[in-house]
Amino acid sequence: MMDICKGTKRKYYRFRADRFYGGIATADCMGCNLDCAFCWSYRTRIHSERFGAFFAPEEVAEPLVRIAHEHGFRAVRISGNEPTLCKEHLLAVIKTVERLDPSLLFVLETNGIKLGEDEQFVKALSTCPNLHVRVSFKTGTPQNFELITNRPREWFELQLRAVEHLYTHKASFHVAIVAEYAHEYLLQRLRLIAPAILKSVEYEKLTIHSQIKRRMKERGLDSELRTL
Repeated sequence: MMDICKGTKRKYYRFRADRFYGGIATADCMGCNLDCAFCWSYRTRIHSERFGAFFAPEEVAEPLVRIAHEHGFRAVRISGNEPTLCKEHLLAVIKTVERLDPSLLFVLETNGIKLGEDEQFVKALSTCPNLHVRVSFKTGTPQNFELITNRPREWFELQLRAVEHLYTHKASFHVAIVAEYAHEYLLQRLRLIAPAILKSVEYEKLTIHSQIKRRMKERGLDSELRTL
């Protein structure tokens, strides 16, 4: 991850106000460990050398808080790609936002892979009182995971392990699932961790614009995905 992480700095390509969560200040980072067929920010992932600049944690937290204050938002986030790839940077951003304005909620949107690999990472996150984690599942089975993300199906288990770690360490979190590719298998696995998790599941509606359709077709996924 040297192309997006440099010491405690990370590469970002924009800061913005967004409408999600009732309004949220957003820093769009670069780099992801998945290669999802319907990723909306794939260009910044595969061409990290063309976009953005490196920012220290304070240089990320300060504009997030400023944007939130300017728009009357009560939440901030890192989005665009996968926030957990630069661990120390992320933890420092969260803590700096809390120091600047303890009333702001920090929403961590993640695929959970790194949190499944590293329970100590989850333990550190669980100590942040201003944090809520959204674990995003692109599909509901290991087989579909491999097709959609272009990564080993075994990584699907890391996502589930991330949920288990978050639950064990009493972190604030919920699970989001792409509605079109949800599956009872995933719901059963989540139920085994804790039935209460199912009460807060978010079903995310997939938006497939022309560029994503073309990417899916190029990867030979069009017909396969419709039958999964």
